[in-house]
Amino acid sequence: MSHSSSGDNASTRYADQLASIDSELQTHQATDGRLGSLRVGLFFIFVIALAFAVSTQQTFWAVVAVAGLVAFLVVVVHNETVRDKIGVLQNRTRTLRRLVRRLDRDWKSLAKDPLGNLDATSQPDSGLQLDARQKALAGDLDLLGNASLFQLVSMAATMPGRRTLASWLTQPVLPPVAIDRHIAVRSLAPLRDDRIRFYTLAREVGTSTGDPDSFVRWAGGPMWLPGRRWLLTWGRSTAVIAIATVLGLIYAILSQDRDLTRVTFFALIAIAVVNLLLASWMLGPVAEIFSIALASRRSVDDYAELFDSAKWLPESESGDTSAVASIRENLLGTDANSNSLAASNAMRELSGIAAAASLKHSAATFLVYLPLQAFGLWDVEVLRRLEDWKQRYGDQAQAWFRSLGELESLLSLAALADEYPDWASPTWLSENDTDSTITCVGLGHPLLPDASRVRNDVTIGPTGTLLLVTGSNMSGKSTMLRSLGLNVSLAMAGGPVCCESMRLPPVEMATSIRVSDDLSQGVSFYMAELNRLAAVVGHARELAAQPDRRLLFLLDEILQGTNSRERQIAVTRVLGMLIQSGAIGAITTHDLELADEPELLKVAHTVHFRETITPDASGDERMTFDYRMRQGVSPTTNALRLLEMVGLGEEK
Repeated sequence: MSHSSSGDNASTRYADQLASIDSELQTHQATDGRLGSLRVGLFFIFVIALAFAVSTQQTFWAVVAVAGLVAFLVVVVHNETVRDKIGVLQNRTRTLRRLVRRLDRDWKSLAKDPLGNLDATSQPDSGLQLDARQKALAGDLDLLGNASLFQLVSMAATMPGRRTLASWLTQPVLPPVAIDRHIAVRSLAPLRDDRIRFYTLAREVGTSTGDPDSFVRWAGGPMWLPGRRWLLTWGRSTAVIAIATVLGLIYAILSQDRDLTRVTFFALIAIAVVNLLLASWMLGPVAEIFSIALASRRSVDDYAELFDSAKWLPESESGDTSAVASIRENLLGTDANSNSLAASNAMRELSGIAAAASLKHSAATFLVYLPLQAFGLWDVEVLRRLEDWKQRYGDQAQAWFRSLGELESLLSLAALADEYPDWASPTWLSENDTDSTITCVGLGHPLLPDASRVRNDVTIGPTGTLLLVTGSNMSGKSTMLRSLGLNVSLAMAGGPVCCESMRLPPVEMATSIRVSDDLSQGVSFYMAELNRLAAVVGHARELAAQPDRRLLFLLDEILQGTNSRERQIAVTRVLGMLIQSGAIGAITTHDLELADEPELLKVAHTVHFRETITPDASGDERMTFDYRMRQGVSPTTNALRLLEMVGLGEEK
């Protein structure tokens, strides 16, 4: 199957689903319009009937008023259900459109999606903490930010998921971890409907007011109620007193005892006023706690279903310590007494508490909430149940959401594996393997559109050698470096790779591709590049002492800020240090004299990219590139021709 056809099949599948949802959405929106009109009509019937009942004292109008009110409340509840369905369908539509935009590499639209990006620089509050190496790697290889690997891969919507995926794409791991992730990704790829429902639910909770980080902090933090237990006693006491007073009021009305009626009526008013003032004065923090722990009942239910999705992962054998086994244990585990500690069960228990807390947020239930709060401090009773839950489960919440982030990352990578079944599974060499060669057949740049991607066979290594990539400007040298780096990053994250096959040893990456000066620190471009290269060499020397991995370096047109001869000497010296440290890698240059350096000739395998210049219909020269990598040193240069093409050639 061709790469393009894989994407086309997925695009067609998503387009069909969008069309089906659009039809269903139109039906529900029409129903919503009719129910809205019916609500208005029933409300007017209630108001008019009530006015007639009061003015005429006729039982008939009182019955009509009550019937109108009941019918109005029934329609309100049904209307809210329909609107909830509309919200879910709209969210599903946004999910599918994101899937399509990824396939189309529609970076502008993806950048507008608030859940589609994560960058420690542009989003300092994201909680994503990258070290200097990760930041350099992310910037050089387009791992994060706009038009990045993260944007292509990510279907993560919760902050734990987005943060975990960003970390996986920028952090090196040893082969067992990458293989473990990849097995899980391949097992999740065929679960298309389940995955899309997961993405939709995650998007719903990701855009809600609830913040998982705040929830985890609350779950592990101190209790609010223990030092204020008198509120619970007071609320329960006033509830009992209110019930007795209501019974007294009913008796007074039936016995036509006006004095008792007046006393019981004003007693109820007094209880309500005291409790509502007390709630206003004392319970401000309780409302804040509810907003953190119980953002909405639907969000809590959605989290329960998201946690349950760990059941889709491959089952692990007893004693398995892999990442996948850890996710299953944290989200589906039981204690030594076989009592369920599953995160989903805990969340469903929390959902019941959320239902009690959400009475005041619904038009259909506010009339129930008001007397409960006025006569019994309902919020305090809900808080008691919430803190009982916190005492049982609070210390597990951090592990739940960490595992949810890992599960969401695996499911994001699974979409890529499903959409591109011809992308290869990377083959990892063992840590004890003496082979140190990276071999890629049909290596492609995963961020390029399928139709314009050009593939090349690339081999880097073994130890003691490097790949020297020569060629003219714009011919594809830098793209090749990023193609390799992006695919190695995908392999470490556990995803498929944009190759026909890929075989690689345990490596860590270091790059010098995009380097800029820093005027605020008084650092010139040349010094900034020297600092970056020193970090690359330092990294290689660190790994030289670790037999289980080696450095893969990717260097693009380095040390351009000095004269040609000094540059050649400096580049040769840097590469010599890297080779001596056991590193493998590739370097690009358009300086053809560098390729003739005797020291490089001993260790370099030289390849090149070239351009083709042909006259167009008007006789003007036209430069084209096929982006095919060929053996040997580049036979052409194009700097002066490019000057002429933009009108900067010599005047004749």
